[in-house]
Amino acid sequence: MAAATETHRSEVLPSHFLSAIRRILAGADLPEALPEVTPLAAGGNNRVYLVCAGDSSYVAKWYYNDAAVFRERMRAEYEFITHARRFGIDCVPSAIGCDPSLQLAVYERIPGVRLVPEKVTATWVIEAARFFAQLNASAVRMAGTHLQPASDACFSVMEHVESVDRRMERLSGLDAQTQLDHRAADLISKLGRTWETVKQNLTCEDGPDALPDNWRCLSPSDFGFHNALLREDGVLCFLDFEYAGWDDPAKMIGDFFSHPGVTAPAEHLESFINVALEPFADAKGIAARARRLMKVAGIRWCCIVLNDFLPQVASRRQFADPGSNPEDRKRRQLAKAEHMLSKIIS
Repeated sequence: MAAATETHRSEVLPSHFLSAIRRILAGADLPEALPEVTPLAAGGNNRVYLVCAGDSSYVAKWYYNDAAVFRERMRAEYEFITHARRFGIDCVPSAIGCDPSLQLAVYERIPGVRLVPEKVTATWVIEAARFFAQLNASAVRMAGTHLQPASDACFSVMEHVESVDRRMERLSGLDAQTQLDHRAADLISKLGRTWETVKQNLTCEDGPDALPDNWRCLSPSDFGFHNALLREDGVLCFLDFEYAGWDDPAKMIGDFFSHPGVTAPAEHLESFINVALEPFADAKGIAARARRLMKVAGIRWCCIVLNDFLPQVASRRQFADPGSNPEDRKRRQLAKAEHMLSKIIS
């Protein structure tokens, strides 16, 4: 795993975390010498470290723990990866060990490079679809009952709607203090009007509300090329599963083609659907549901991008990257949200 780019930031890891990493390596029969730990450029939620022990290297993740949000991020990711590897799915890093008391886990380090939007290929889209199909082969799904629901999982159309409603409600309470905040508030108002139109159209469309049990999927969640590395052998490796678990495959498809990081080109939607849904008996029905909910996913991601204007999310970002400038990040996120909304409206 390399959940962050391999550029270093300045930070001293607490000594008891260093000891825990050493215990984890020793427990996995890996080098017991005192490892060298170097902070990596941060992700959005957690602190990530390169761990060098002898001739081997690993990645350690210190997970953000928010008592106000009942989501065991470390457990979700660790169990999901362990489950996938148990069934021979090797396009994810292996899990080495963890310390739940510290919300700390160590994973295999995957040498590779991050993907960039302009270089996304049809081949990579199909690789991603095959990964999802592997996760949802009958034997893998049947053995995955111990896994928790995905973060913000939706098992009915009404739950999709309520999920976005909650996000819109949180954003509408933004306390605008700066000019940037006021710009965000204006965009949130426009987003809210667009959402009301999408909701009205959704209720006029045919299709089942509740998700049938045999349509439920094991979803990587937050799934996309922003969480992938191109390995040295030219094969993709997928990362970051702290939101993973049981969910609606239509939500996964909408997220995959809506994420603002490294967006999958829309022209590959049908080929992705055809491969990803192969394990499901009613792939045609799920595909229709995914098309029906595509704009819902787009609105949801606009909300997610604007979360940096909320104090509780800002504190998580600051945990992951203590040296970052919150205003710079808010400015970038606002520009992303403006672009995304323009695509939804067009």
